[in-house]
Amino acid sequence: MKTRNLLPAILLCALIFNACRNTDNSTTDPLADSSIAQTMTDTMAVNRGEGMQFFLENAAIRGNIEVEMGKLAESKSTNPRVKKFAARMVKEHTKTNINLQKLADKKKIKIPITIPIADQNHLNEIAKLPGAEFDKHYMEMVVKDHVKTLDLFKSATTSGDIDVRRFAAKTLRMVENHYKVATDLSFDLN
Repeated sequence: MKTRNLLPAILLCALIFNACRNTDNSTTDPLADSSIAQTMTDTMAVNRGEGMQFFLENAAIRGNIEVEMGKLAESKSTNPRVKKFAARMVKEHTKTNINLQKLADKKKIKIPITIPIADQNHLNEIAKLPGAEFDKHYMEMVVKDHVKTLDLFKSATTSGDIDVRRFAAKTLRMVENHYKVATDLSFDLN
């Protein structure tokens, strides 16, 4: 009878011990303790042969979309917090786009300076939404787009090209912050 109760007690103690054993969560991975790392699907596109040109072109498209969405939200939004966030997106992504263009020029790679037609059409459609509905949709778009951008930049931090790695690592922190703020703001609007 005692041995029958002893096994579950030992298992319970082992589980408790294991849960309490490692309270130091320090790691060399800067995203390991971040909820961002858990939401991203790391495709590692830059490291699967698509390379530097793939990254530069897609980073340009992502940045251009953020700027255009931000400009639209600055003029269309009825929420002061959304307007302030949109202004920040325009300012910071414009600066990043300029630095990206310098990197692309250095690598002799032509990158897009406009957004794809499908994205422009989508922006034209959401511009028709009324105030609060527009704000909610804009913030949801920003969150979704930043997940894609995070994935792209995270994969580029292990690129074979040192300049791309440095640019991606430096920009990744900004994108992570945008994602966090956008997620919080989007949650508040729901």
